[in-house]
Amino acid sequence: LEEKLLFSTSGYLKEIDLNSSVVKVLINAGSTVYSLTYDYYEKYLYVPRSQGDIIRFPYPSNQKIQFETVVSSRNPLGLAFDSVNHHLYWTDDVEGRIMRCNADGSNKTTVLVETEPAALTIDIKNRWMYYGQDLSNGKIYRLTFDGKDRKVIYNQSSHVLGIQVDVSNSRLYWMEYGTGDLKSAWHNGSDVKTIVSTHSIGRNWEIDTNDDFIFYSRYDTIFKINKSLGQGPTVVHTDTALIYAVFVFKQEGTGNNENEGVLYYTR
Repeated sequence: LEEKLLFSTSGYLKEIDLNSSVVKVLINAGSTVYSLTYDYYEKYLYVPRSQGDIIRFPYPSNQKIQFETVVSSRNPLGLAFDSVNHHLYWTDDVEGRIMRCNADGSNKTTVLVETEPAALTIDIKNRWMYYGQDLSNGKIYRLTFDGKDRKVIYNQSSHVLGIQVDVSNSRLYWMEYGTGDLKSAWHNGSDVKTIVSTHSIGRNWEIDTNDDFIFYSRYDTIFKINKSLGQGPTVVHTDTALIYAVFVFKQEGTGNNENEGVLYYTR
């Protein structure tokens, strides 16, 4: 199975082949990109730009990449795609909202008004959304796709800028930018564990998972660590600039990226 890891540096979106370790630049986004998501059905990669919009482009593609603007937002931060309903979800920490629109950007809707919502992930199988806050004393919440039944999952998080739900194992993983700790819990918030402490405060951004590993960035380096506790992290790639977004792309679309893969051929 061909597996690529997509990531963003200062303005650039890059791709690394996890089998060959070859790195190539996809596009210059011209703006900071904090997260990535993918529609495995239509085969579009969605890219939030901090300058005020979300763009998309066909991926993978042998053609020169031409991106299109999907929707405007003041500072889009976390991103997730619901492939069942063809909805794009995102957080905007400046506007203080979790938003939704159709895959083409139409029907823009406010799902929830919230204080500095940040990282976002969705569980398509169980129809839950999880998000963290960009606050030093923030919380992690779970709610339905329509913004109802909100529940606190974890009540002492510090700037959650990376979050991922693993449907097959019923685990939630998140990275705390404020402490440098990568943590996990059951999807209901119980059994909180620290997987690794990076000891790097204010340097840790997004995370993603595949079947066996959690991928995370620390400053200019991407690491992977086994989901099973007791093993140390290994370096996947070191870049020349700060790394923000990290996204695992499986060529066949069968991974559990945002839990969508196993059941729905998506992310």
